[in-house]
Amino acid sequence: MRWKFLFVFYLKQMFKSKLYAGASILFFVLLIARLILFFSDPYDMEAYGQLPHEVLMLVQMVSIFYIVFFYLLHSKELLYGVQSFFTDGYRIMLEKMSAMFAVHVLCQGIMVMIAYGIFSLVYFIVGIEPSDFYLSLLRFLAVYMFGPLVLSIMYGLMVAMFFGTKKISFFVILVVWIVTGSMTTELFIDFFQKVHANDWKSLLFIGKHAVQHVYNSYIGFEVDRGNELKLLTWFLVLFGMILMLSIRWALTARERNVVMKVLLVLPFLVVASAYGSLESNTKAFTRADQTTEINDYRKMNTDVKTDLRYDIQSYSISLKEKQATVHVKFSRMDTMKPTFQLYHAYPIKWIQADHKRIKFAREGDIVTVYLPEGTTSLTFRYDIVDTSFIPYTNGRTVLLADKAWYPKKRASQMYKIYEFVIYGTKERLWWDEFTDQFLPKENNDFTLKVDGDVLFCNLPKRGSVYSGEAQAVTLIKGQGHRFVYKGYQIIYPADWPKMDERVSTVVPQLEEAFQDVRQLAPTTVSSLPKTIVFSSFGLSSFMANDHLVYNTNNSYAIDKYHLEQDFYEKMLRLSVQPKGSFVMYNEWIHAAAQFLMEKRDLRKIDMFRSHQSDVLPKSKQELIKSIYFAFQQLSLEQKQQFLRKWYQEMDETWTWDQVSQLVKESGAIGYLH
Repeated sequence: MRWKFLFVFYLKQMFKSKLYAGASILFFVLLIARLILFFSDPYDMEAYGQLPHEVLMLVQMVSIFYIVFFYLLHSKELLYGVQSFFTDGYRIMLEKMSAMFAVHVLCQGIMVMIAYGIFSLVYFIVGIEPSDFYLSLLRFLAVYMFGPLVLSIMYGLMVAMFFGTKKISFFVILVVWIVTGSMTTELFIDFFQKVHANDWKSLLFIGKHAVQHVYNSYIGFEVDRGNELKLLTWFLVLFGMILMLSIRWALTARERNVVMKVLLVLPFLVVASAYGSLESNTKAFTRADQTTEINDYRKMNTDVKTDLRYDIQSYSISLKEKQATVHVKFSRMDTMKPTFQLYHAYPIKWIQADHKRIKFAREGDIVTVYLPEGTTSLTFRYDIVDTSFIPYTNGRTVLLADKAWYPKKRASQMYKIYEFVIYGTKERLWWDEFTDQFLPKENNDFTLKVDGDVLFCNLPKRGSVYSGEAQAVTLIKGQGHRFVYKGYQIIYPADWPKMDERVSTVVPQLEEAFQDVRQLAPTTVSSLPKTIVFSSFGLSSFMANDHLVYNTNNSYAIDKYHLEQDFYEKMLRLSVQPKGSFVMYNEWIHAAAQFLMEKRDLRKIDMFRSHQSDVLPKSKQELIKSIYFAFQQLSLEQKQQFLRKWYQEMDETWTWDQVSQLVKESGAIGYLH
């Protein structure tokens, strides 16, 4: 009965308080203002999946008002010392704090639901279709808004119990607010950008690794069991500290003994929840994990010895949650030490031949298998684990055909980095790519059995399995939508507005861009694939015979003018095989993209060389500028013929002087006719 009275009392206190109620109202005023600014952006951005990141800054702003409110409220009550006037005064104090906490939790729960309603309304208006995207949005708000704001009462209570009404309390509150806030990772970015998802240091913050990036296509928001267990860990630690501070007001030995027993149990709960958090954290959004993976590839031996004297007849792949079992049959085996490409982050449990485990060795992504005589098939057992390159979280993953998520017949590591030093400086430029961006021509028979809901697989579904011939296999288990448009199967992320209203603009643009590219150079496929997977962030791009994965890698709407510029360069990079040196190939891509945009009367930025040429000596950079200047003077027909011949003759031995000579000849009278 007393606790109910206290609950009602504190509920009235919070509603009457200008500080508490004002902070709550301020949160929504600022949220609506931020949303208005977002939709007033002149570039018409569509980063709807990233939109909830706005709450992180707002949580940081208003939490200090809550901390101060509860500090003032509790410090005044402790100052009067009422808890010492009654035999059950300690119990009264605990009931007061628990009632305060319960009211605060209720208020924050209401605030979260209002915020959820605002975001849901915005998403409904812009055309985000109903899906589990909305449920994961609520989970995101619970972790990054509700959790941190609920903990703010505990900071206020602790400061009040430790410092009382001393003036230093406000300085301590300021320090606590800065150190424990949602924006900690941005305020101390130099430290936290080096913290891995499974590093104990990740327990030091309850915000996000990268505040601006909260959503990955098909993977969803950055929420997982690890985030929730981390909040539980913080709650248990703060709860334990409050109990420790409260012992000074305990009046009886029995009360102290009960508190001590609770405090003895708490460390075990803290360790268990902290360990669970570290084991469950996703690596999809962490800067440090991505940097580590890239550095691992920098250190890998690119000249690893391989033996590909075999032919694969068929694959039978079984995925049961994260456990992968792959049975590979061979039509030819002319070696006792065949090598395969398999993502190095996937731990291999065993490899079997004729139901017997055999030896194998790994060097990066290359697996060397030691075969017994007469081997005609192999079975690989390994785990599909969560990594920065290929996330697997909340049962969602995107296993693309250009990744070695199953054993492939390849002679290189899965990922390649080009590094150069900018001429005349110590600065370094680097570009990266997955080595299977251009898939081999041969097809294999695949059978894939997978549990859970599958959004997309490029193999036809036959009963309970996916099977058929393909260059490679793509499997997407995640948030998204799919539909058919004029023979094209379209797959797009859950945070995109309805694509059926825009696909009539996008697909013809892609078709037009692809046909224009085919007039300049041979393409790896003869026609635009009939299945197109779109994404904004998190995926690589490539083009196979049967499907295209098109990652915009930005926040612009897929049907807006800005993306029309990218269609040409992306289509060139996805369908035209690299030739010649890395820099010269990129310069050809740059010139070809400008030509195709000019041909279609699209506004373009005239750049007289690409940024990749920064690595060349100044004399070469000036020569490239002169090539572009001469190129701009040509007619459209002359430009097209020049680009054709440049690509046709370009190889590793070609020099910029030869390109310069070619462009001069292209402008000569009669050269093109």
